Amino acid sequence: MEFLRLSKDTLIDWSLLPQVELREEEAKRQEEEAKAEWRRQKEVQKAEEVQKAEEVRRQEEECRVEMVRQTEIAHQQEEAERQRAIDEAWEQMEREQKEEMQAWARAVMVTQGSGMLGPSSAVAVLMLRACKRCTVLLQEPEGCVVSEQGKVRVCLPCQKARKACIWPLGAGGAGVAMGSRTEASGKPAPRGGEKHKKACTTMEEGEDDDDTEEVFGVPRVMAEEQRDALGMLTQALVQVAERMVAAEACDEERLALERETVEIWRAHLAMARRAADHEEERLEMDWVQLSIAQQWTEDLWKMGMLMRSPFVYSSKGKERVVETEAEVEEGGEEVDDEDEDAQGEEE
Repeated sequence: MEFLRLSKDTLIDWSLLPQVELREEEAKRQEEEAKAEWRRQKEVQKAEEVQKAEEVRRQEEECRVEMVRQTEIAHQQEEAERQRAIDEAWEQMEREQKEEMQAWARAVMVTQGSGMLGPSSAVAVLMLRACKRCTVLLQEPEGCVVSEQGKVRVCLPCQKARKACIWPLGAGGAGVAMGSRTEASGKPAPRGGEKHKKACTTMEEGEDDDDTEEVFGVPRVMAEEQRDALGMLTQALVQVAERMVAAEACDEERLALERETVEIWRAHLAMARRAADHEEERLEMDWVQLSIAQQWTEDLWKMGMLMRSPFVYSSKGKERVVETEAEVEEGGEEVDDEDEDAQGEEE
């Protein structure tokens, strides 16, 4: 280790030591200010992040509430549309039933040859009612099936209409279908073939018309009107089902768009959070670089001051050695002795 050699003429500037302490204090103060500034910026950034997160959360809540409200409105509209379609179908069914009853009354008046309806014909109008299953699908001339106990087993369309399908049912007659084995006049009802034959014989020659011709004991016009009414009702139900399917498809598409919007908002929030994390990392790196630069500057400044200082520190940093003037003189005497010895050897 090289020591700083001082002579007796060397002047030591002891005022440098307080300046070193002042500069160290200034550096520490600047470092503390930098740390405080960095903490303040970090707190401000955290507050901004919390505010942004709260704003995004509020927007998501509003979007969710709006989705729920729109879903409720769509359900209400769908329910109202379904109820309206059902009401229209029922009104149409009742209207067709009234028209059917009027047509059947006209047909009965034509077959009986009278302009007014008697009590027996009025009962026939109320009783004689067939369903499409009996007339078209089953091709059953006796209408609904009669069980062994003599009771009518009403088919499902007749149950929906809340009326039994009254046909001549063999020995029991039409009164069996209504829960009685006699007609309104008290006489036993004729068989199906006998009633059909009687209805055909009451019509005069030349009066045979397609509208008054009977099919299985019922005028053809009634069967055709029933078939047309059922077809119209089926078509109306199909249209209602199509509208319901279209409304459901629109609702599903709207819900899909709302889900995509929510996903986009979530992705935007994730990007904002990642950007905030990157900004925080950048600030931390800047603070580390600033600390390193300050430390490097302090080290350089201390090295410079150490080179100009009259004190020389050992490698361990614990001892301070100062060469006195006596040591310098001893070193000079040793050098003179060595020079004299060298000259003597040369001589």
